[in-house]
Amino acid sequence: MKWAKEWEADAIIARWDHEGTSLLKTLNIPVILQNYETRSEYFSNLTGDYLGTGAMAARFFINRRFKNFAFYGNKGMVWSRERAEGFRKEVEKIGGNYYYFESDNLNVDQWSRSYIQLDDWLSSLPKPVGLLACDDNFALQVSEICKINGIQIPDEVALLGVDNDELICNLSDPPISSIVLDVEKGGYEVGRLIDRYIKKAKKDPFNIVIKPTRFELRASTE
Repeated sequence: MKWAKEWEADAIIARWDHEGTSLLKTLNIPVILQNYETRSEYFSNLTGDYLGTGAMAARFFINRRFKNFAFYGNKGMVWSRERAEGFRKEVEKIGGNYYYFESDNLNVDQWSRSYIQLDDWLSSLPKPVGLLACDDNFALQVSEICKINGIQIPDEVALLGVDNDELICNLSDPPISSIVLDVEKGGYEVGRLIDRYIKKAKKDPFNIVIKPTRFELRASTE
């Protein structure tokens, strides 16, 4: 907060994981928050069509005639929770089998000690299964565990991530298919919104919703 005041910022774009937003209110300038754990009710949000992303992934697997569907999520995060919800609702429409597991976003040291539950869950899933990870980083965890256990991707687990982070997706063997989001358009819309706030043309909070656009298909689903 001290830095923002000294710099005399005209507006702020931030990912704010702290409880409450009372400190940000004292700045009295436009603030746009990239939501992570929750959406702000006071400030504008840079958010996403998380429900639609999950539904899009489910239809991808449904069109390939899967009967078993699984979701691996990031505990406590609105974007993960809603992607899971959209995925589950589409699966339920066709009477598919749905399986869910979530964990915290682990650092390297925690991951090396805490993969056992994920290991057990992946081994217990009926195969073949279409699995959506909440993002590419979590998809990479799945890929690593499958390799350790000799679970074949994509023959037993067809694996799909979100964000199309090319570095992460191509670290995996096989490389991970992923849902591409229109993040660049979101950046333009944030810039446009800030311009309107500074010119006093807009005052009320507004949600900028980033949409999923397409699949970048790689070997993990093919």
